[in-house]
Order: sequence, then structure tokens, then C-alpha cells
Amino acid sequence: MANRPRHRRSFRLALLLALGVACAHGGATGPGGQRTIEQVDVVAGFLAAWQEVRSAPRADQVSRTRQELLAHHPELFGPEVFGPGASLDRDLERLLVEMPRLEPKLHALSDRMAGEIERSTRRFLDDFPELAWSGPVASSLSFSHFEAVWRTVGGRRTLVLGLDAIAFYRGPYAPMEPVVHHALAGALLPAWKGPGPAPLWWSLWEEAFPLAAVRTLDPRASDADLRLTEEGKDPVYLATLARRVRGVLDATRESDRRVLFGTGGATASGGRWLALRVGQHVLAGRTLHDAPRLEGPALRSAIEAALVAIERPAI
Repeated sequence: MANRPRHRRSFRLALLLALGVACAHGGATGPGGQRTIEQVDVVAGFLAAWQEVRSAPRADQVSRTRQELLAHHPELFGPEVFGPGASLDRDLERLLVEMPRLEPKLHALSDRMAGEIERSTRRFLDDFPELAWSGPVASSLSFSHFEAVWRTVGGRRTLVLGLDAIAFYRGPYAPMEPVVHHALAGALLPAWKGPGPAPLWWSLWEEAFPLAAVRTLDPRASDADLRLTEEGKDPVYLATLARRVRGVLDATRESDRRVLFGTGGATASGGRWLALRVGQHVLAGRTLHDAPRLEGPALRSAIEAALVAIERPAI
């Protein structure tokens, strides 16, 4: 009898070690065969470093927080994520200026992020087993360059979340499911296969499908959750924009992309509304599993038909 507690402790330790090894490899399964989601937490270390230097001169703040980020996650702050020419010091300094106001929001968001990612991602992967991916998801900093992007980091397909941008633009308690589901829905689409650069109709689909997918999967998600503002929602405005976009569907120049996505304000908002409406038209009569398989002339034709329908709003 005296040995039983020791045996139980040994069994529990062995079980925890086995689970830890499985999670570290990112391909393990949870209860009922569900995939576990590998996560990387960058923000907790950054917040701890900031706490130590919050009253220090700005140069010391930049130096210490940079040291924390590069010591533990250098791959998430280099060109693989931010592209060539990015300046970590400049981005960090801009963020640190905002930290006295942003810190409580970032802290609150960071504290709940692991559970939000696990729940939202698992729900999506259970519904879409065709997405053969189980992480990593990096809860990181984007210096307001993005909220969620896919990057190849260290040879692995990684979903990088900019918690600073999410906390700043959405607040610490905004629902994360629309953000995560939007990113995962985009991952269902194949890459453009060419020849040449992707035309505008393909870029429009890359915006349209994730928006329409989130509106279908998360019907309670608000327009704000999808970053849809009142600007650009007017059907007459969307009809005009649809006509302009239809005239340059095969264009590949950046200037033609600006016709759709603009640089901000009503144009950018209108582009997102137009993408949502196009996605909803293309999805009509199709499932979220079938639509990502559309490619080539069939997809282009469906997008053009959607634009024609949007050009004729019911007033």
C-alpha cells in the first residue's frame, strides 16, 4: 500500500511527458482524434521585458525589447515575415510610444489568446478536414502592419497574428473567431498557378471567399468583426465599383488593383464590401468545401457573373 502513491505519481509523470512530446511535434491528436494546435507565444515575453524598462529612456526600451524578441523568436521578426527592408528598431519605437495606453489591452488579449486560438482553430479544422495543417500559430507583434498573415517561417507554414494590431483596432475583448476563421478560410484556396502574375479577378477571389466563408460560418459576426465599415456599403456605389472592376478583371498592374482595394477610406471599404458580395454570389448553390476548388475559366466566369449582378442593384 505504501508504494501506490509513488506508482501513481510515476504514471502521471509518464503521461504528461508523452503528451508534451506529442504537442511539441505539432501533429498530435486530442480527444476523439482531434488535431492539437501548435502555438508560439511571443507577446508574453515582450510584455515582461517592457515591464522592466517602461520607465527607462526610449533607447534602452528599444534595446531591451529588441533583445527579448530576437533572443527567443528571431525568425518572426525578419524578412520571412516582414519582407526586405523592414526596420525592427523603427517599428519597435513606434509601438513603444503607444505602450503606456496599449499595454492593458495587449495584456488582456494575450491572456486569453491561447484558448481562443485552440477553440476557433479546432472548430474550423473539424469542419474542414481537407485543410491539412495543425500549426504553428504565432501570437506575435506586427507593429500594425497586419492582423493575421500566412508566412513560411523556418520552412513551415505559419499563421502569424499581430496581437498589437488586434488590440489597438478591435480592443482586448473582441471576438477572435472571425479573425482566425478568415485566415483559415483563405488557406483553403490554392495558390495562383500562373502563367505570369495573378490577375485582378484572382486577387478579388482571395478577398471574396474568406469574407463570405466567415459570414456563413459565423452568422453572428458583425460588420465590424469583418472590418466592414459603413463607407462603401451603398449599393449604387458598389454597382459603380463593380462596373470598373469588371473592366479590368484580367489586369495585373498594381494601379489596377487600386481600383478595387484603394489606399484607404471609402475605396478600401467599398472593395471589401464588393468582395463580400462577390463571394456570396459565387457561393450561391455551392458549399464552402466545393467553392475553393473553383479555378481557371470557371472561376473567372463566376466572378464576372457576380459583378454583373452587383451592377444592377435593386433600388
